[in-house]
Amino acid sequence: MQIILQNKTTKQVNEKKIREIVSNVTREELQSLPDGALNIVLTDDDEIQRINNLYRGKNHPTDILTFEYGIDQDVLGDMMISLETVERQAPDFENTFEEELLYIIIHGVLHLLGYEHKETDDVSSEQMIMKQSEYFARYVKEC
Repeated sequence: MQIILQNKTTKQVNEKKIREIVSNVTREELQSLPDGALNIVLTDDDEIQRINNLYRGKNHPTDILTFEYGIDQDVLGDMMISLETVERQAPDFENTFEEELLYIIIHGVLHLLGYEHKETDDVSSEQMIMKQSEYFARYVKEC
């Protein structure tokens, strides 16, 4: 799987760790890595708010937006992450900036692999949150 990472900000991130987390979570979930690509765009609040408004009708920034195309597609999906939002919310979860970014990336990978967390489906939400916490503990907090 090709992981295409584009940082449109001046904020420094550990690209090697991001790729490692994406690969590890994907491999565990699928038992192998798909042939396609996964795009990750690191951006700011203004751009993610514009995309959030355009595609979801929500005129505010979010930490992440994911666009799933399918495991058998040339591009598995796109992930857009606002580094400003990640940095702002990290203290709320007692995480460093890097920990919060990796937590959000795990969240995005799970979305791209079909996990959902809708207000109307507590079982799916609980399953996704448990998986996300499991991977975070294993690949980020225990490192």
